[in-house]
Amino acid sequence: MSDGDEAIGTNLAQLVKQLDAIEFRTDRDLYKYARILRQIGFELYMRIGMDADMVTEILSQYKGKWWTFGAQSKIRAKLVGGHLKAGSTAAKVFGLSGVKMYASFVKHFIKPEQEAEAEARKGKGKSKPGFSIGDKPSDSAGKPGEAGRAA
Repeated sequence: MSDGDEAIGTNLAQLVKQLDAIEFRTDRDLYKYARILRQIGFELYMRIGMDADMVTEILSQYKGKWWTFGAQSKIRAKLVGGHLKAGSTAAKVFGLSGVKMYASFVKHFIKPEQEAEAEARKGKGKSKPGFSIGDKPSDSAGKPGEAGRAA
């Protein structure tokens, strides 16, 4: 595996420690941060979602008033569990924020650098008449070792 692609643990406490240990020095650090944040968000989303279902089921078994036959308890249980469901959705959004952060970094920092570099390479030698060696029929100068190859 390459740098930044090492396995990320599934233990929530371990993930938080890994997140805390990251120092932003390179683009790989941002990538690792986004991956860990996404994993934490997914883990919380799954745990809180399952807990919401469990709380809803446990509370819906409460007998309540005899004349409602337990229907009132089921409605109230859904209201209580709904708050946890909303929390699990928030955790999902939390995890996606890391992915969106990295995508925004790529869009606003990496892509412009790549485009500027490509534009510089494209425009290199166009303003000056180039000197070419071998079969390269172009106006631009070739790179070392390109002699004899067709474009």
